[in-house]
Amino acid sequence: MWKTSVVTAPETAVNAPAPLKGSLEDTIGRASAIGFDAVQLTVNRPSEFDLKGAQAALKAFRMKVSSIATGGAYAIDHISLGHKDESRRRAAITRMREHMALAKELGGADVVIGLIRGTYADCDSREQYMGNYRTSLRECIGHAERQGIRIVHEAIGRCDSDVLKTIRENIVFINGFASPNFRLQIDTHHMGLEETDFHAAVLEAKGLVAQVDISDVERKCPDGTGFDFPRLIDALKRIDFQDHLVFEFKSTGDGIFEATAGLRYIRSLY
Repeated sequence: MWKTSVVTAPETAVNAPAPLKGSLEDTIGRASAIGFDAVQLTVNRPSEFDLKGAQAALKAFRMKVSSIATGGAYAIDHISLGHKDESRRRAAITRMREHMALAKELGGADVVIGLIRGTYADCDSREQYMGNYRTSLRECIGHAERQGIRIVHEAIGRCDSDVLKTIRENIVFINGFASPNFRLQIDTHHMGLEETDFHAAVLEAKGLVAQVDISDVERKCPDGTGFDFPRLIDALKRIDFQDHLVFEFKSTGDGIFEATAGLRYIRSLY
């Protein structure tokens, strides 16, 4: 019914909510063996990414890239799209353009805006931040439209940012740009933190949702004991969701057990 993807990350990203960590070949191979349709790649600097290696592994295992996570730009390099420091703001825009170029090489993957948005503390006021952020996004969206790439804007909870946390806030914000290349990403982990009625919020987002991240509370493997996944599945059916469910949670060891269990549980619901 729905396409499924799993977050992958380098082995060094020990605390990342990526079920599969390791080399590109290993993680893509494991994702394929488990039964996922695609992977979400965690990439900081696209200039350092092994594109040929990724393309070879994707071809060998008949896999695709659903999306590219860009959060390292903020977490590691401290650049953001709303920053008051013009050099850091411009650097974030340049990084987004590089991610879009990489996404095109990888078959038209989506590019995620999560942590790279930064926080209000990056500016002297919320008004200054939002003005900078909108200016940066207009440039990024224009580039995405020219390149035929889709940017997905995550409704991200208080644990990671204080900017545009709820689904409803994001609906209004995204609609303000009126671009088919700027869509919404929702995440069950963040829904659990920010939404009083996530089912109703998802229904309001009909036509905007391009990616759904799957994680139980506290970034645990989904198993039905925490987040109400049956209710989520009902909402996604009601809005005729057509894109990827992306499995994003913490794991131990090679991650095969958790990734397999999580996929099996969610598929059992539909």
